[in-house]
Parts: sequence; structure tokens; C-alpha cells
Amino acid sequence: MKAPLYKSRIEDDIKIRSYYGKYIFNSHFLIFLTIAAGVFLYSLLGILSTMEPTIYLDLIAALIMSVLLLPKYRSLLKEADVLFLPPYEKNMKRYFSYTSQYSFWLNIGLPIVGLVIALLLLSVGHSVVEMGVFAVMAVILYIMALFIRRNAINSPVSQNTVITLLVIIHFISLMLLLQNVFFAAAGLALIAGLYYWINKKQYKNLDWTTLVNYEAALLQKYYQYVSMFTNVHHISKQYKRRKYFDSLLKQPKPGMFNKGHMYEYLFKRTFLRDNDLPMIILRLLLIFTVAMVWVHQLMLSVIIILFGLYIIVLQMSQLYTAQAYLLWPKIWPVKREYIQESYIRFSHKVMLAISLALAALFIILHPPYFYIAVIFPLWGYLLNSYFSKSVYKKERLLSD
Repeated sequence: MKAPLYKSRIEDDIKIRSYYGKYIFNSHFLIFLTIAAGVFLYSLLGILSTMEPTIYLDLIAALIMSVLLLPKYRSLLKEADVLFLPPYEKNMKRYFSYTSQYSFWLNIGLPIVGLVIALLLLSVGHSVVEMGVFAVMAVILYIMALFIRRNAINSPVSQNTVITLLVIIHFISLMLLLQNVFFAAAGLALIAGLYYWINKKQYKNLDWTTLVNYEAALLQKYYQYVSMFTNVHHISKQYKRRKYFDSLLKQPKPGMFNKGHMYEYLFKRTFLRDNDLPMIILRLLLIFTVAMVWVHQLMLSVIIILFGLYIIVLQMSQLYTAQAYLLWPKIWPVKREYIQESYIRFSHKVMLAISLALAALFIILHPPYFYIAVIFPLWGYLLNSYFSKSVYKKERLLSD
């Protein structure tokens, strides 16, 4: 007997995540996560042991949970469903029930981590009862947010509006109960009011096109996230011109229009006009900077920079595999060695600029240990050389 539709869709999604998960959570990343989590927890406990009760800790805890209690609903619908499933709409309650349960567990990781951090912050100045009520309220808000975001897809209310309202309600609800546990009733009333308002806004029949497009957008975002660690063949590459980067794309001199140098310019052009890659790297740098400034701990800063360069090198290596086999070699066929050497020169320059920027930030944060910053450009160079060779090795194995 054929498996129910929801079961096969969930199993397929789990297979995709398991396949890419082995590349994301490899031994290097797990070692980094273990060390970073240990250093972070040790630093946080050290800071909290010296702090007095203050409303600022409540604000931070509530803000963390407000942002993390926003589960995304995965309908697992596909493009062809727009044609075949509308006649069975009334019989699909079970399907959407199981995809809701799947979405609940799929998004639970970050809220749990955030709740642990929030409870550690609240351990300064709050009783066990207050912390327990805070945790229960967080669970309720998480469940309600999932239903609200799911129902909002089939309504004229935009997801940005829903997210904004949820963040505000989460923050107000959690802050109120931290002042007095009996104020939790007000938070429940707010989230219930938003739930009923979204329900009233829902269309009578399912908007299948919107549901399918929303699922496709979420899947695309997942692939973009995975592309930070490994190549993703399902992701659709897009390019855009950013005029503020034009100054970095000066036309090469006549003597540089040859097989030994032109591909370096083409890699540079592709990098600057890639729709995602420059912005992903900038966001990563921003995240690493905020983490270093906030924690301001020597060993954690070193680990963050080393891991950051590792992630960025993985991003850069995809530029070669994405472009070296497409249109360029067909228009201008040259020996593969020229393309490889051009990519190495280009990627070394980018990694040197990034590693020097992170080294400068490290020196600003930890002036007495300025000499440690020397390892960052060297680490970036070694990583880039290693991953470039691994890409070329795969290329040789597949080219016979």
C-alpha cells in the first residue's frame, strides 16, 4: 500500500537534511561548536557570578526569546500540487496536521538553546518559580507562533507584519511576567487575540499558489544556508549589479587581456555581482564582529576568527565550481591550469583582505596580544590552498 503523502514528503525532507547535515556538522565544525560553547558558557557563568539583579538582564532574556520563538511552517508542498491537490482540499486536514508537527520539531533547536541562555540570565535575581513560568510561557508562545505563521500564509496579511507583531507580543508578554507572574495572563490574551485575528483574515479556500511559493522560498533559503558549507546543486544562482562595487571592477590593462590573467578578472566580476555571496560574507563578518565585541574573551575571539575564515573559504571555493564549468571555458577555452591559477590568485587576495580586517579587529579588542593576529592571514592562506587543491583533485578524478 502506498504511503500517505505527508509521510513520503517528510521522509524526503529528512533525507535531504541528513545528506547535507553530514557536510555541515563535520568533525571540524563539531570541534569548533564544542570549544565555542564551552568557552561561551564559562564566560557567561563568570560574568553572571559577579552581577547584581538588574532589569537589563530581563530585557536581554526577553529579547532573545522574542526573536527565537518564530518557527517557520513547512508545508512541503510542490509546484505540481497546485494542479492536483485542490480537489482534495477538504481531505487534507491530516496532511497539514502532520506537517505542522514536523515543523514544530524541525525548528525547536534554536529556541531550546535560547531558553537555556535566557534562564541562565534570569538565575540572577529570579526564583525557580518565575523561571519555570518563563519557560512554560516560552513554550506556549512558540506553539502559538507556529499556528499563527501557518494560518497567515493563507491570508492577505504579510509575513513581515506577522513577524513584527509576534516579536512585539513575545517581548511584552515575557517582560510582564518577569515583573509579576500573574501578568502572564495579559501575554496569553495578546497572543490569543493575534491568533483569532489571523484566523478571521484567512481565505475560505486555500491559496495553493501562495502556499507553494512560500514553501519554495523557505527551501531556497535552506539551500542558501547549506551553501555556506558545501556545494548545493538545487540552488538557483542569480546575479545583480551593485554600482557601489563598480570602482573595484576597473577594466584590466591591454597587456592583461590574456589567458594567464583574464580569468582572474572574470572571477572577481562574478564574485562582486553574485546575488548572495558578497552579502553572505558581509553578514558573517558582522556576526563574528558582534560576537567578539559582546563576549570580549581572548580565546573565544581567536576561535571565532579561525572558524570564520574557515566558513568564508568554503564560500569562496564554490565560486570556482560554479563558474569554471559554465560559459567562460566554452567561449574562451584554455588549459584548466590557467583557470585554476587565476582562481588561486583571486581567492588569496580576497582571503588576505578579510583576514587582515579580522586581525585589525582582534588587535583593537586585545591590544596586549597583538602578536597572535599574525596567525590569521597564515590560517586563511593555508585553508584556501588546501580547499583549492581538494576541488582540483575532484576535478581530475572526474575528467578522465
